Amino acid sequence: MKKWIVGLMIAAATAAHAQNLEQLFRSPPDSARPYTWWHWVNGNVSKEGITKDLEAMKAVGIGGFVLFDASVGIPVGPVAYNSKEEHQLRSFAVAEAERLGLDAGFNNASGWSSTGGPWVPPEHSMKMVVWSEATIRAGDAESVTLGIGKRVGDKRPHMKDVDFYRDIAVMAFPTPTNDDYRIERWEQKGLHDHHAKGIHFIPDLRKAPADAIISADSIINLTDRMNAEGNLDWAPENGEWTVLRFGYMSTGAQNKPATEGGTGLEIDKLSREAVDLHWEEYINKLIANAQGREALTTICIDSFEVGMQNWTEALPREFSQRRGYDFLPWLLCITGRVVDDTETTERVLWDMRVTVAELMQENYFGYFEEKCHEQGFKLQLEPYGSGAFDATATALIGDTVLTEFWQREADRNLWTWTAQIIPSGAHLSGNPIVGAEAFTSLKADWTAHPGRIKKWGDRAFARGINRYYFHTFAHQPFDDSVQPGMTFGPYGGNFHRNNTWFSKSRDWMDYIARCQFLMQSGSYQADVLALYGDGRGFNSFIAGNEPVDMKDIPGFNFDLGGMASLNDLSVDDQGVIRVTHKGKRLDTGYQVLLLKRAELMLPERVAKLGELAEQGAKIFAPRPLRSPSYRNHEAQDAKLAALVEKYWDSGLIQSPDAFEAAVAKLTKDCEVPEKVFFNHHRVGEDDFYFLSNQTDRPREVAASFRIKGKLPELWNPVTGKTQPASSWKALEDGRTEVRLQMPASGSIFVAFRSPTQATGETAPLPKPKEVMQLNEDWTATFDSNWGPEGAVEFKTLLPWNEHAYQEIKYYSGSAIYRRSFTLPRVPKSDSLMLDLGEVGVMARVKLNGRDLGLLWCSPYQVDISKAVKPGKNVLEIEVTNLWINRFIGDEYLASYENIYPQIRDGQPFPADSQRKTFEFRFGGGNAKHWKQTDALHPSGLIGPVRLLKVK
Repeated sequence: MKKWIVGLMIAAATAAHAQNLEQLFRSPPDSARPYTWWHWVNGNVSKEGITKDLEAMKAVGIGGFVLFDASVGIPVGPVAYNSKEEHQLRSFAVAEAERLGLDAGFNNASGWSSTGGPWVPPEHSMKMVVWSEATIRAGDAESVTLGIGKRVGDKRPHMKDVDFYRDIAVMAFPTPTNDDYRIERWEQKGLHDHHAKGIHFIPDLRKAPADAIISADSIINLTDRMNAEGNLDWAPENGEWTVLRFGYMSTGAQNKPATEGGTGLEIDKLSREAVDLHWEEYINKLIANAQGREALTTICIDSFEVGMQNWTEALPREFSQRRGYDFLPWLLCITGRVVDDTETTERVLWDMRVTVAELMQENYFGYFEEKCHEQGFKLQLEPYGSGAFDATATALIGDTVLTEFWQREADRNLWTWTAQIIPSGAHLSGNPIVGAEAFTSLKADWTAHPGRIKKWGDRAFARGINRYYFHTFAHQPFDDSVQPGMTFGPYGGNFHRNNTWFSKSRDWMDYIARCQFLMQSGSYQADVLALYGDGRGFNSFIAGNEPVDMKDIPGFNFDLGGMASLNDLSVDDQGVIRVTHKGKRLDTGYQVLLLKRAELMLPERVAKLGELAEQGAKIFAPRPLRSPSYRNHEAQDAKLAALVEKYWDSGLIQSPDAFEAAVAKLTKDCEVPEKVFFNHHRVGEDDFYFLSNQTDRPREVAASFRIKGKLPELWNPVTGKTQPASSWKALEDGRTEVRLQMPASGSIFVAFRSPTQATGETAPLPKPKEVMQLNEDWTATFDSNWGPEGAVEFKTLLPWNEHAYQEIKYYSGSAIYRRSFTLPRVPKSDSLMLDLGEVGVMARVKLNGRDLGLLWCSPYQVDISKAVKPGKNVLEIEVTNLWINRFIGDEYLASYENIYPQIRDGQPFPADSQRKTFEFRFGGGNAKHWKQTDALHPSGLIGPVRLLKVK
């Protein structure tokens, strides 16, 4: 009896869970909403614009924002950065966010990268080792004066010259005959080159010529023999010697692209004191002045783009404590010279880079997180860029980690590579949110709209992203007559309230929220874990010519991490590799562990791998050649050799060459055709597969899943509808195959929740049958401020851009089409679909006064069964296009003089201007993305419009 009651309770709870999940999918919670960057552009800010911006965000279903300010070439506005007025406006923005129920955050400094401002003195800025050289011969009569060294490598545009220098040491050595010889890529390995990438850190395998080698025993420290003016009180007893005066100076790096009042030196990323200074001088003041404190939740560090750093005052002490030997006698290695031999030099440089990376991880990223938590804030972090840190380790911290993806076709490129590292860091640390700076662009030409960019966003979902942060919503400070208004210079997708389609985008936002809700629920499923070994470089972007380390594995998902995650791993009784992070056992589990760039490994890492292998883990890794470190290297190499013999020679750890064959023996998680991407989440006992058609054509897809004995369901994130799959079968190998009709750039969730004894459903996929065409006798009403007055007849549907009437040909905005049609009867057993054919670019459909929703992506079809009636039916379609055609049309009209000053002061757009648009970009002029000879964008209701019957 008790078992029966318990069974009923479990069944009831399961049903309630299922019902609740479906309800939340249809109407996602605020936590699943997309967010946006909100850029205040160079002091062009108004209180009225703030309210309108935030109300517009709320109206379309954006859940929150992160506030940035930057210059990007836009003329300076009336609100000075860091002024009392600006602080008041920031406070007002947060208060408005609280009123509207929006989550608010702000970037930690002006610009987007990284942490600095005019309050940072040179002694707290990023630092770089420099040196000068002098040659001294025994018997030279003249004394030697050592000058101050110069920076090695290039200087980026955001770096300035700073009058700051401190000495480190003076070192001397007998000059080798071949004194010009240097190890390969020494500028990158010594962290001098601000463009250094992972490929540059591969060890130099050449054997240095004997006449280029400097013996470590021959190097002497002459620091106490030089006075403050650089005069050296020393001469060699015999031979020729080279003397190096080592010091450090500021890299001159400044935050970018910052406003005039917000530009200053970047803080020392290896120093907690520098972080404290920045908080005291800037962040604490923002917090203290903020109203609406409940809404203000987040502080952001965007992508790191301010270059390398290889010194801080505490580095010698930290190096000694962490690496176990004194770095100063080995300073020559940082100049690329060979000390003792090439291998020794490479080891010392590895130790230096690791020390810098650890300090940056702990004293910048980690300490920033500590300070956020002390004051009740979350840290939002883009843990990648051109810096001396390890992205695989940094991705494990931060309350929300972000990658980025761009408006482009290429998938594996410099930017989407981070979509391997960053989501994996979240999965390996148990972080449920994986954010992305979404739809970034270097050509903000107004071509972006939901239907066009959908597949790029879906690709990001398939890669593990589960929260968009749109790039970007530029603050609109001006009178509403100024259209389209402010932009973020050349960057982003113009996701703001003055874009033609923005106010219509709620349905798109709901689509995003449905996807994000399911992907934020439960746990991400991957079979393969790849970890970088100790041979990888310590920065975060791969070079443009460097192969991507992990390619897609058909049928499987993978995570890509680093050595920071190795000690979190264990093996369960089934041989599955499990993750326990900070004492919490995660749901994450992997069947296979693959090591990349692991030809060099510390013995303790290899010992851990061996422990996992002994517990039953399937591990594939190259045989380590040696330890990468100079610390106790002879003993460490011997220990390593013994471990290699124990685990590789025995076959417990296999070569990477055996990886593909081993994976081929595993049961694929999801088998789909080429150009269909997937991911897999498990919510309790339920499995959800997201499938994305990455082609621009509709396809019939047969997808098979590693699921047995469960009923497949189709969850449509565009409509929010769920239904059992109509065509599926249980396969003999224990898999389930589902046949799908996927639209161009379409997506679907295939869910497995309910146990079933059935072996399939054989219903054919629906084949719509045409009932009638509706391509003639339309009228369209345009906004008379931008187009013709009164209703315009369309005897036959025609794209606006092909219309003879100029006000329609170059029209941008919305127009409402109307016509009626007569239906003798309404079929009861079949569904009736309205197919709009081609639409430029989105359409909202009303039938008999009933709103049937927005059609923003292919196929432009909607079920009208519940709205249609026998007899006369009244159809109304509101179509919205892009700004492009109006821009082109304006190129035929007389240009206006510079009207920025009066618009900046709050005046409306001149009523007598022939041109209708004004777009703020470089110099405040009207940007010319488009010229007279450019092709107009297909716009309006193009068709063919048809009624379709679907059984």
